[in-house]
Amino acid sequence: MTQFQQTPGISRKQRGQKGSNLVEAALVLVTLITMIVFIVDMGRMLLVQQFIAERARVAVRAAVVNNWDSTAVSNFLCYNNTSAPSGTAVPGYMGLLPSQVAYQALGTAGSPDYRLQVVVSGVPMLNFIPHMGGSYTAPPITATFAAQSLGATN
Repeated sequence: MTQFQQTPGISRKQRGQKGSNLVEAALVLVTLITMIVFIVDMGRMLLVQQFIAERARVAVRAAVVNNWDSTAVSNFLCYNNTSAPSGTAVPGYMGLLPSQVAYQALGTAGSPDYRLQVVVSGVPMLNFIPHMGGSYTAPPITATFAAQSLGATN
């Protein structure tokens, strides 16, 4: 009769568990890393949107105070200057182009409801989320400011 030698202290069931523990750890780590990348990527996309929203607020306020036209507002929002740099379609702040900026007056001039509005649309957002990677367009970003002090610094 032949006797099988076994490693002392390790049963056959425990030897089979080593591989399953490694597979479970790999699945948990992949899920955890995917969740972390998702959270970081969404946070980055929201941060870009917030940067552009703040820039639009600054531009519409400057338009109210300085009595600018739509070209000056678009250039200020994109290039931090009322005139565009030489060259056609030069990307400005966060890759914005003046063609992505719309400027309009709302209400009747001289009345309490008179406001100026800047809308930034068509902003591309890149993401790195697995299975969703690519370029998306951010929703339009709107900034409105009361124009009671229109041209106060002129």
